[in-house]
Amino acid sequence: MANKPKRRMSDADKAAYEQAKNIAASTNLAERRRLAEDHLTPPEILFFLAEDDNSEIREAVAANTATPRHADQFLAKDESEDVRSIVARKVAAIAPDLSSERRESIRKLTVEVLETLALDHVDRVRAVLADAVKDLPDAPPELISRVIEVLARDTTLSVSGPILEHSPLLADELLVEIIRNEPVAGAIAAISRRQAVSETVSDAVIGAEDDAAIAQLLGNKSAQIREETLDELIENAADRPVLHRPLVTRPKLLGRHALSLARFVGYALVAELTKRADLGAEASAQLARELERRLEENPELADGTEESEIILTGRDRAMKMFENGTLTEEAVRDAVSEGKRPFVLAALECVSGLPEDAVHSLASSINPKAVVALVWKAGYSMEFAVQLQLRLANIPPEKALKPTEDGGFPLSDDQMSWQIELVSEETEKED
Repeated sequence: MANKPKRRMSDADKAAYEQAKNIAASTNLAERRRLAEDHLTPPEILFFLAEDDNSEIREAVAANTATPRHADQFLAKDESEDVRSIVARKVAAIAPDLSSERRESIRKLTVEVLETLALDHVDRVRAVLADAVKDLPDAPPELISRVIEVLARDTTLSVSGPILEHSPLLADELLVEIIRNEPVAGAIAAISRRQAVSETVSDAVIGAEDDAAIAQLLGNKSAQIREETLDELIENAADRPVLHRPLVTRPKLLGRHALSLARFVGYALVAELTKRADLGAEASAQLARELERRLEENPELADGTEESEIILTGRDRAMKMFENGTLTEEAVRDAVSEGKRPFVLAALECVSGLPEDAVHSLASSINPKAVVALVWKAGYSMEFAVQLQLRLANIPPEKALKPTEDGGFPLSDDQMSWQIELVSEETEKED
């Protein structure tokens, strides 16, 4: 079959093309922007505008779906992270249609653009891409292996988190591998929140002994957990209070599980167990008797005394460990993982020398600088400061301060001292 002759440009088309060329080379910003935004602008003109000195023009070209993929490839390396982020959103949006793209060159270029962005040196750009592709229901194999996997393994939680939590394209084998390789703090918890977590992945989560992630897994109604795995978890949960409530409220709990829990959880949680309708008559009767026994022995439990005793015990234990020199950073880090807030606050009070009110204000602050300053004052590491921000102060991962390249504090000593002084002055005024 003979090749079709190329359609010759009409005089009107030639005139329009020359006008577009003149506008692209002009100093009129508004006209160049309109040209960059227009889907009818010739591809070669858009490519020319992709090199414009003005970032607003390059942003418009990046957002234009008519921009040729070669220009997108060029813009994926633009000096402006705004431009690169816009390219990420746009190209990710067409990824689901990549399987039906017949032109191999376009398929290859598209994956290369996304791969470049997945390796971008700026967290925000990679996070934008991750958010754009996290819900893709389908994608060609090369996109999964070269882009989705890279994002899932990212060491920044704002990048890997959305992929690990939402992407249906991740195989169980990859998830288990990521869990076993000790990923960034919060990554295992993200996996625990996935829809339909398999028994294999649940086993890996529980085996990682990340109590914050295990608590998320237990609260995930779609997560499948083997009975024997749950038996073992309950057996080892007595000294891990952060798991007590998630275990008590776990869907489809068996009677034997509830009775095992009743041996060590608090009075209020035993009361919650007695209200469950899925444990069977015999287990429910035994739980009711356990509740009555505790109340007879300690009538004050009805007034909530148990919780105040737990706080006192945690504080006393921290004080005693400080006195005998065993209040190490590792011990406090473990307490953070286990959700032992009273112990952690008392420990920070001991090692920092700050008043109780100041420690509570700093630790409860939604200001990551204040939390980091508290850890610095206590003489602990920036690695611990990251954990404290995420797990005790509940600061969103994307807002938490990260260590410097050498693992140090991202704030100067003067900045952190100022944070301490500011809170100390406020607590003194309140007194």
